[in-house]
Amino acid sequence: EEASREHHDHLIDVVSGNIIEFQNPDIERLQREVARQLGYELVDHRLELYGTPLNKKGVDTEDG
Repeated sequence: EEASREHHDHLIDVVSGNIIEFQNPDIERLQREVARQLGYELVDHRLELYGTPLNKKGVDTEDG
């Protein structure tokens, strides 16, 4: 990734391998708060979330 790009985190679809880039100010704030509570100033981080789609094609997700 280029250093000039704005910071973002990743959600990795473990079924397809797709990587979704996202930004969430609440997550960024929480990470700084956690570091501060542990006596640190956060200078950098990397966040990768791994998941499977909630709504899979061909799968009925409604009751009944």
